[in-house]
Order: sequence, then C-alpha cells, then structure tokens
Amino acid sequence: MARPHVVVYNEISIDGRIVGFDLDPGRYYRRGFRWHSDAILMGSVTAQAFGPPEPVEDQALVLPSPPRVPVYPGFEDLVYEPRPLLVVPDSKGAVRNWIHALAEPWYRSIVVLVSRSTPGDYIDYLDRRGIEHVVSGDERVDLASALATLAERHGVASVRTDSGGALNGALIAAGLVDEVALILNPHVSGRPEGQSVVRLPRPMGDGGIPLALVELERLDDDSLWLRYAVQP
Repeated sequence: MARPHVVVYNEISIDGRIVGFDLDPGRYYRRGFRWHSDAILMGSVTAQAFGPPEPVEDQALVLPSPPRVPVYPGFEDLVYEPRPLLVVPDSKGAVRNWIHALAEPWYRSIVVLVSRSTPGDYIDYLDRRGIEHVVSGDERVDLASALATLAERHGVASVRTDSGGALNGALIAAGLVDEVALILNPHVSGRPEGQSVVRLPRPMGDGGIPLALVELERLDDDSLWLRYAVQP
C-alpha cells in the first residue's frame, strides 16, 4: 500500500512563527477538520497540552477509560465518522498524560509511534491505558516506516499534522510531505525566538524546498489561506 498523503497544517505570523500573536482557535480547527483525514499526526510536545501528567502512582494502575466528553458547543458539525486516529511519535516516552487525551471527542483511538530504544516502562504504561504502539526505528521513530505501517494496519491514506516545527521539519526532510496548508495571520510575532512552523533537522542545500501555490483565499480579518503542493 502507498504511503499516506501528508498535509502540514498550521497558522503562522508573517515572520513564520506559530506563537506570539493572537489567533482564533475556532477558525483554526474548523479549517483543519474540514479535511476528512484518516489520522492526525501530533508532536509529543503538543500532545502534552491535553492536560497535566498523571501522578506516577496512577501511571502504574490499569484505569478504566474515561468517558468521552461531549463535542464542544459549536463544533458538532466537525465530527465525522469514522473519526481520525490520533498518532503521536514519542520515542522518549515523554507523554504521560494519556488519560486526558483519551477523553477528547475528536479521535476514534490513539496510536503512539515508538522506537526500539523507547523505555520499557513507557510501553507498559501505554498497554495499561489500552493505547496501541507501533515500533519503528532504532533511536528515533522512522516516520516513513511508521506511516507505511499505519497504511497497512489501519488503512490510513491521508494524514494532517497538528504539530510544531520539529515534527513538520522531520517529515519534510524525509520527503513525506505532499502539501503545506497555512493561515497567514497579519501579525509580526511578539516572540522573535519563538518556534517556527518548520525546523529542519539538518541543512538541505541553499536552494531550499520548492512549493507550488494551489489555493489562495483572503479571509475576513485580512489573513490569507494558502495551500502549497510540495514539488518533487
């Protein structure tokens, strides 16, 4: 089976940051969920925003899955079936708040991508939470192999990212991104050292990575909706 179609999605300031400016979360997620993606690929740092880490003593327990919270008011039309998988690369075992993520209404289930160096106690913790894990790579997650496994195991044909620059950069550097979709917000970020939408893991030449504009829309607040295809 071919690898999934991958779209990098985010909202950025005109200086390419994803922090340090006001944005409308409702608009951001409405735009994102209008793709009926089979999976949402989220970075481990982003996933930690679901809630605080579970106490260490709770991590050792098998807990009942929390009841799903109702869809947030005004977002009912974004829920479609089957809901996407939430997929999180976490080779270091950093995300320890899965009890909160399991209560979110947006995903049908969670898959964590790990490597062969991921601590065994983290794998045990995932098992106690009933969360599937996919082993791919030695020290780091091999994203290409992991995406191929998701395609084979779950029929994942389309992926949208919900992540920061490190994961976006790793995907682009590995040649796994087909589109970049952005809301360009008419602000300069107030945090000049803030995270950028893409942070490549290594230099990739002076010519950069070419994109081709396939969609452009001016939004009500002078933001721009931009979709680019990654050039082969």
